[in-house]
Amino acid sequence: MRTRLASISVAIGYFAIAGALGIVHAAFSGYWAAGGRWMLNTVGSFATEWVETEPQTARTALLVLTLVKLAAAILPALAYMNRPRLAAQNRTRLPAIVLGISWPGSVLLILWGGASFVGAVIGLIASDENRSVKYGHLFFDGIFLLWGAALLTALILSRNAPYQPR
Repeated sequence: MRTRLASISVAIGYFAIAGALGIVHAAFSGYWAAGGRWMLNTVGSFATEWVETEPQTARTALLVLTLVKLAAAILPALAYMNRPRLAAQNRTRLPAIVLGISWPGSVLLILWGGASFVGAVIGLIASDENRSVKYGHLFFDGIFLLWGAALLTALILSRNAPYQPR
């Protein structure tokens, strides 16, 4: 029982880390959706041009992206922590769907973030061009990579300590 509780606590901790990283990533998208420009150029010149040439479309897309990132950051932890309450109400489908989507989502974050992070490192070594963009990729894709790793760790730990109704 003690090991099970420890695994649950550690899983919740990793869900919290994943959530915090996702919220940071979403905050930047939300900031840009609200018209902010700080670090926008690190995404690439296409992002700056898009915001300048089609501001309403860019803001709308960034707002939607912000909401998707927030949902992806927060819902897995909420689904995991509310499983006992929802199971008591015979409503286990929603947590199962959210956690089921989170598995491939975590892998996608790791692959996308990891590949882009490594690409930025290689780019920094190989060339002095577009250094700010490469630093942006290190920052944002590093967050993607860590977010995915924390989420995957939480999901693995939560499987090792599944909720069992009494």
